[in-house]
Amino acid sequence: MKKKHNPLPLILNEGYILDVYYDDYDTMMNSAENWDHYCTYQLRPNALKGHHQILQLHSMQLAYVQRSGGFMYDVSPPRDCFTFAVLEECADKACFDRMKLQSGDMVFFDDSRPLNFMTNNTMKLCVVNLQKEKMGALLPKFSQALYHTIKDTDGVMSKALRDIWKNFTDDHECKMNIKAIMDAEEEINNILTKLLREQTPILPKLTKGENIVLNIRDQVYRHMDGKISIDSLSKQHQVSKKTLHNSFNSLFGFTPNYFLRQLKLNLVHNELKKSNPRQSTVSKIAQKWGFMQMGHFSGYYSQLFGENPSKTLHREHHGAIPIIEKSCVSRQEEII
Repeated sequence: MKKKHNPLPLILNEGYILDVYYDDYDTMMNSAENWDHYCTYQLRPNALKGHHQILQLHSMQLAYVQRSGGFMYDVSPPRDCFTFAVLEECADKACFDRMKLQSGDMVFFDDSRPLNFMTNNTMKLCVVNLQKEKMGALLPKFSQALYHTIKDTDGVMSKALRDIWKNFTDDHECKMNIKAIMDAEEEINNILTKLLREQTPILPKLTKGENIVLNIRDQVYRHMDGKISIDSLSKQHQVSKKTLHNSFNSLFGFTPNYFLRQLKLNLVHNELKKSNPRQSTVSKIAQKWGFMQMGHFSGYYSQLFGENPSKTLHREHHGAIPIIEKSCVSRQEEII
């Protein structure tokens, strides 16, 4: 069953500041103010290690995000908001919805649906939520840019957002000053208006193979089972394995085999965390998701999660938030 899209409204407390380093799922989620993240897949070690900084103004929330490793998840911005993100730094690949992004890109989106976000390495971005009802003359221009990108020319927006954060965190009186808050919002609006006036928002071009890879991503993200393989996907989508290989690397920086394996490892990890060691075994759960050679499986698992699978199964998980909910996978097939 697919998770129902029902984002919460943006809740703002003028001058509120949060600055949190995290290395686990619970802390990441709890520090993502006004956002909903779910169906989180760790694609590389340290995927859940990062830094969240939040600043709330009068009608905007500014978020500064750093991630240390590759990940993929669905994200929902707050309700009744338009949002833009500036990708400040990207060590390799980043893909948001159906857009391939690079450092310096600005992307625009709304609250109408969950959006898939994937990076294969470290990255840094700034994200701004704007209440629609308070956007004024900026609203039509922003609406035209939805699900398109522009360039943050000379890093002007990125620098302004960082300077605003520094001003409010260095000066305690600043965050309680209504004029400082309104001046910060006016600066952001002016820069955004100028960038949108000077550029025509574009939809980054993708090759036919990359579009197929995005279709496969959407398919396996919701419909993973142990039988899925590169051969089966190649036949289903009528594309050569070489094209799949090249397109996966171009879009995600992974081979298709690596991508599918990492997703299946996450599903094993999630099931081990939920299982009773007196009623299940590592080998049974691993084989359910297509891992037949236990030696190779254990090595892959330990490299990604930093512990052997038996330790995960036998650890007590006292009410931990599941990274992958039932709604994230619509079918699970046992391999007999």
